[in-house]
Amino acid sequence: MPSLTQDLKRLATGPAAQQDANAHQAYRDAVMYLLQTDPFYGRVLSQMTVEIAPGHSPLALRPTATDWRLRLAPAALGRQDWTGTQWVAMLRHTVLHLLWQHPQRYAEALKTPAQAGLVRWATDAAVNDYLTDLPTTAITSRRLQQLIGQPVQRQQDSAVYLRQLRDWRAKHPASARSLPTGGPANRGDQVARRSAEAGNDPSDLDGHATWRAADATAAATREQWRRQLFQRTADSLTAKQRGTLPGAMRAALTPTVAEQPLDWRRLLKRGLGQVPAGRQPAFGRFNRRQPARMELPGQIVTTWQKISVFVDESGSMGNREISYLLGQLATLLAVYPAQVTVYPFDTVVDPQRRFSLQRRPQHLMRTGGGGTRFQAVFDALPRLLQGAAGQLVIILTDGYGERQLQPTLPVPVIWLLTSPVAAFSVKNAPGTVVSLTTDPQWQAIRGQKS
Repeated sequence: MPSLTQDLKRLATGPAAQQDANAHQAYRDAVMYLLQTDPFYGRVLSQMTVEIAPGHSPLALRPTATDWRLRLAPAALGRQDWTGTQWVAMLRHTVLHLLWQHPQRYAEALKTPAQAGLVRWATDAAVNDYLTDLPTTAITSRRLQQLIGQPVQRQQDSAVYLRQLRDWRAKHPASARSLPTGGPANRGDQVARRSAEAGNDPSDLDGHATWRAADATAAATREQWRRQLFQRTADSLTAKQRGTLPGAMRAALTPTVAEQPLDWRRLLKRGLGQVPAGRQPAFGRFNRRQPARMELPGQIVTTWQKISVFVDESGSMGNREISYLLGQLATLLAVYPAQVTVYPFDTVVDPQRRFSLQRRPQHLMRTGGGGTRFQAVFDALPRLLQGAAGQLVIILTDGYGERQLQPTLPVPVIWLLTSPVAAFSVKNAPGTVVSLTTDPQWQAIRGQKS
């Protein structure tokens, strides 16, 4: 690919006054090449707005109130010793971050220094396993395995890698160090150390720091733009072109969307007051089988008596928004008495911080942070519910976590998402999935500043 390589050399050696124009030219030529050889990536990039701005990273995704912009930093791009194939690979890399919703999923986690580096490495490994011809310092699952000295499976979701990195760091604090961008490095990894000293750390190849600006206020608008971008791209591809994409990419391009949105309050009322949860004796009712025997009790249908609410502390929900949702649930208790227990969770469920919801609005102060692991909720259910009848589980979350779940109990589950249903990371989630994005009161609260 001599022309693209020459574009990069021209950018690196040309006068400073021409850097912006040369960066534009390098980008246009790369997109034209992808349109001819790999239409999926080429068509996504051709629809995105490109910004030229200074920065430490050659590439970055920057959020706005309506979309995600691709930012190019000419000086930083010129400093990279990339070939044309590596330049194209990094553009593909950036598209996959957007396809798998990494910028929005991890915007909050990147604001925590202890999590930021792990997020960078986990998301890069999840993306790079699907690419070839990457820069030599790029992070893959194989590279993670070398760094942490533990088996790492290929082509897993970023949440899987993040959980493994966090577990490794917790178990080996003496071996874990921080590179300038916060990623883990083994003391024997000379390549990572040299790249860090040279200012060419793998996590800096496409800056993730801009993701932190993805506040929750405009998340729904950006997600709608993102879905439309990839939907238009998918519609423009032929069946043969779609067939050449890896299965994980095809799945992300064809999300399952509810045909008719559900009213979450009606759903909760149904769960609290109308769904039968077995029968119980009642001496105020005749026994239908033996009505002449007054000493025999009849039966009445019982409804849900115990509700477990799991609140995702790692996502985009703030204290005010969680308090609103719990307050709405509390108002229903006046009509449908039930025992409601609230459990905060992120990658684990902490029973020590549970509390009972009363018939008045309550405030939950979030203390968690980092990633989300829905499986932790299902793993905790056998211990928390102990097989009792009349149980209902409600999960309040932004919907960004792992892709696959393993149910542990046959208990009804209601997912209340603060993002669109199409943005829900779990495929074939057990239970009923409802989005709050159509709730006017919810949107009004999200629009207020905390």
